[in-house]
This record gives sequence, structure tokens and C-alpha cells, in this order.
Amino acid sequence: MRPHLRAFAALIALTLTTSACGGNDGNNSAAEPDKIDVAKLDSGNYPVTPSDVEKTRTSDTGAILEAIRIGSAMPLLMEIDGRFIHERSRSFGQAIITPNDPPDVYAATRIGLDEFNSVAPGVVAGWHTRGQRREEYGLGSSAGLYVIRFATPEQANSAFQALADRTSGESFGIPGYPQARTKVVERFEYHPAAMNSWIALGDIVVHLRIEDPISSPFEPARAADLVKRAFDKQIEMLKSYSPTPVDKIGSLPIDVDGLLSRTMPPTKEELPAKGSDPTGVYPKRAALHPESHPDLARAAYDDAGLDYLTVSGRTFVYRTRDHDSTTRLIAALRPLVAVDENYVKVDSPPNMPIAQCFGAKPGSSSAWEHPPVCWFAVDRHVAQVYGRNVQDLHQRTAAQYKLLVSA
Repeated sequence: MRPHLRAFAALIALTLTTSACGGNDGNNSAAEPDKIDVAKLDSGNYPVTPSDVEKTRTSDTGAILEAIRIGSAMPLLMEIDGRFIHERSRSFGQAIITPNDPPDVYAATRIGLDEFNSVAPGVVAGWHTRGQRREEYGLGSSAGLYVIRFATPEQANSAFQALADRTSGESFGIPGYPQARTKVVERFEYHPAAMNSWIALGDIVVHLRIEDPISSPFEPARAADLVKRAFDKQIEMLKSYSPTPVDKIGSLPIDVDGLLSRTMPPTKEELPAKGSDPTGVYPKRAALHPESHPDLARAAYDDAGLDYLTVSGRTFVYRTRDHDSTTRLIAALRPLVAVDENYVKVDSPPNMPIAQCFGAKPGSSSAWEHPPVCWFAVDRHVAQVYGRNVQDLHQRTAAQYKLLVSA
């Protein structure tokens, strides 16, 4: 997940009612974007004109886009159980499921990633979301929800049976879902006691894994009630999902309103070595899933009227309701570094005083552990840009500004 909301909890009440975003503290000038002389901004060798994102299309692009659409039709775990208000640190790429990036269900089935497609062929796309009771994994119960679409209902049913057959444990029933297959397993290797439940819904397989490393003995009846509520909620939300025909997935549009074309493209070093490239435009609900505090993130996004988040390497562009909303969103995002003892305020990029920037505290941290970051707003957009070092950050931020103000 992107690391900007970890310290949000302590300041949420303050920041969401703040009408200014620190315009009088140090390097944050009241300068308006239209007063900035673009010609004086140093963007280095980074691109400053909108890109043709169609040139980035690969054989995986359609499945990734369909996965995002599925993620937009899935509940957050906290909407099933209000105690699951934390999420393990994950990236967007870890939420995406494609034929080339299948779901990791080893803990339930002992099926490795390299054999998933042979056990359950026909994956089209899917999404994985998580939630847990405590901020630190292992100190309380947690759950992971998977929605996996297959090419046909027959393949989905075959996968459902095969995956359930390979799931370890003793069978258990889920109220109201006699067709589901569920097993309870005690501790295995480093995995805690858990309930694993599967159900087939047409061409979709839904899997919920509930882990409880604390309770002894494991309470299957309580877990089964959570499974029932999860299935109820997921089935209801899938009504909003209109599956793209399999033969049309490869032509799904990559961009939304030119947002991605005006976001800094990822550098080669920012592309994942394996797994899905998460570069893309995410509707608000899909954007919430990887957040470490989805409850707080949702409050900030709702307050700002956020509709889309663009993810591209280490650059994120948020589109809000209006320009006034960008002020409040930056106020909500900035507490991470504003209260972190490992960060200090650094200069804005030359000739760009609207940017609010922070970097690693000299002598106590490193740019690798605490990468420097800038925020700025243009029109309805908030850009959050990370860099390798402060000089690199300044050039990236200037380039992103030029992209957003380009015609």
C-alpha cells in the first residue's frame, strides 16, 4: 500500500475540519498555480507532455483493468465486521488477480502459485482484499476475501470443487449457504487456526479465509457467522458488476478523462519484477482496498469527493470534487510525515512554492526507508510524488505539475 495514511488516525478530526493546508508554515506559499512560471521549473529528463497510454498496453492489461472493476464491486472487510479497520501493508499489485498473477491461496489449499492455473484453469480476473483487527498482524483475527472470475460457469464450478477438495481441515456448515464448502483447520506451519470457505456464483468463485491466532480454542460458529455476512454482502455488491465479455477484455479503455496520460509514467525501476503492474486509474472503492486504515481513508475521500485515484510508480494523482476539496485532502494526507520524527520539512522545488515537501531526517533515517515526498494541488487534482532523493523529488514534482497544467 502507499504509505501516506499510517499516521492519519491521530489527526483525522483536526485535518478534516481544517480549511487550509499549512499555507503559512515555511515553504508553503499562498502562490496560485496559475502564477507559476512553468518555463522556470526544472523537470530534468522526466516527461512533461501527456503520454499515449495505449502504447503501454500488454497482454495483461485487459485482465488488470477487469480486476479493478471487480475490486470496485467488493466490500471492505470493515463493512462486514466493523472491527477489521486495519490492513496489512500491501501494494495495489498484490490486490490484482490475473491469469499470469493468480491468487495466493497456499495457506488454505497448499497450492502454490505455479500450479494454481493447472488446478483451477480459466481465470479471467479477480481481486483480493484484506482486513484485520489489530494494526500489527498476528495480534488479532484477520480475514482475506477473494473474488475470482473464470471464463465460464463450468470452469468456475470445477475450480470451486478442486480448490475446496484441496483445502485442509474439518468440514463446517455456513448458515443459509448449504452449497458452500467450508473447513476449519488448526495451526499449520506458521499459519494460525483458520476457517476457509468457498462458494461458486455463476462464473465467479468467492473465497474467504478467517484467521485467529489468539482464540484458543478456535470458535468456528463465530467465524461461520462472519462468512455468512461476507457472502451476503458480496453477493449484493456483485449486482453492480457488469462482466466484460471475455473477448472484449483486451480492448477495455486504459484511461479515464486523460488522468493516466497526465500522470508521471513509472520508470523501469518502479515496475514490479513479477506480478501485475498496478499502473492505472482506480475508482474510489478500489482505491480504498489497499489502505492501511480504510475507515480513515474513506472519511478523507468522502470529504474530498474523490472519484478517481491514478497510480503510477511512485506518483499518485487524486481527483476531488473541486479545488477547495484539494486543500482538505492534502491536510488529511500530510500527517504521516508531519508527525513522523524521521521526516523533516524540505524546500519546495525551485519556483514552485505551492508544493509541500518532506524528506528523511539527516542522520536518523534514509531516503530508502523514508522516501522524500511532495504534495501540491492543481484545479481538482492533488498530486503526491515520491523521489529517490530531494533533487530527484523536485524534478519529478515539477514534471508532474507540467503534466497537470498541460492543455
